[in-house]
Amino acid sequence: MAHLDITHYKSLSKDEEKAIENQANRTINNCHEITKSYMDKAEAERQFGFKLYQGGVVPGNTLRVVDIAGIDTEACCGTHCDSTAEVGWIKIVKSQRISDGIVRLYYVAQEKAIEKMNEEQDIMNELCSTWGVDTTQVLPTAVRFFNDYKKLSTQTHKQDL
Repeated sequence: MAHLDITHYKSLSKDEEKAIENQANRTINNCHEITKSYMDKAEAERQFGFKLYQGGVVPGNTLRVVDIAGIDTEACCGTHCDSTAEVGWIKIVKSQRISDGIVRLYYVAQEKAIEKMNEEQDIMNELCSTWGVDTTQVLPTAVRFFNDYKKLSTQTHKQDL
């Protein structure tokens, strides 16, 4: 599982994670060229501003600048492809606020993303089979089961008193 640190003022909601994942996959599918170069830190900051440091400040006087054509430019020492198309699909597994203003996205890509999506679909299929419902009824059925469980737990607790 890989991770990416982003600048954000609070933890992400599941809807925000989904929106990020969807936009990332759209960007990947558009096959944007990725270039990597080394620049003097002061020159890079003049040219691109402090948005270079989305994942935190990079030490040193020389920066490795990664540019996704028309999308984003950042200082990063990590591994990068030559085109967004090389990434394949991504799937965000979770996000976590790691410090004030920094959120870490944990994700899988390519085959691992396909495996993760298949695991999730397998769970959905098993629930549908076990409960005898189609996918549109999984959530209402789960809510009904949970509410019934809470009701029965309350009744059992009252009987124990």
